[in-house]
Amino acid sequence: MIAVGIAPPSLLSRVDPRVRLLCVLAASAWVAATPRLLPLLALAAGSLLLALVARVPAQVLVRRLLALNAFMAMVLVTLPFAPGGDVIGQLAGASIYSDGLMHALRIMLAGHALVLLFVALVATMEPVTLAHALLHLKVPDKLVRILMFAIRYIDVLHDTRLRRERAMRARGFTARCDAHTVRMTAHLVGALVGDSLARAQRIEQAMRARAWRGGFPMLHHFHLRATDLLFGLMFGVSLLSIGAVT
Repeated sequence: MIAVGIAPPSLLSRVDPRVRLLCVLAASAWVAATPRLLPLLALAAGSLLLALVARVPAQVLVRRLLALNAFMAMVLVTLPFAPGGDVIGQLAGASIYSDGLMHALRIMLAGHALVLLFVALVATMEPVTLAHALLHLKVPDKLVRILMFAIRYIDVLHDTRLRRERAMRARGFTARCDAHTVRMTAHLVGALVGDSLARAQRIEQAMRARAWRGGFPMLHHFHLRATDLLFGLMFGVSLLSIGAVT
């Protein structure tokens, strides 16, 4: 689920949103080009520090990391057993290969670094601030509108799903590994799609009735300050230093 504006004001919240977005983009490119473990570990530690400076609530941080590690568990139980490199051990009769293990560790470190960095620099923005920053960075207007509507209405869709699931349980439905559960799940998904289309039509009609012209007017314009440029410069130097030293 998309979540923005999850933290109270902090030192990082004063940095120009455009600079913060560009920093995350630069870090993503840096991670993609960095195959070594130590630089990725250093970036993950630095990203955790930024999340603490951004005053991200602990429960939010833990929830994001748990969701990430649910996926990373699949990486850990598959890649180390892929043939390649030297055999470094055995587990339940299966060989653990060095190349697969290194790939799994790199994916884990890169994922944690980027998630922590995104939470610290992007998820702490208010939705409108994020949209305006994207528009200032010349992101296509249609993509920004899709993002804004997703942020606004994904919780509504989630609540609709919960209400329908409660209604199903009230009528005696219990999820099992059988054809009936698959059929009922398909009905639930179809109902959610129908609800989404109907709601989208009502929202469009209401917006047109309020003179919607297909765009978000920008009333607040960002202005770069010396501190914003300094933050961006320090962030870039830190990336280069981590890659060079470690």
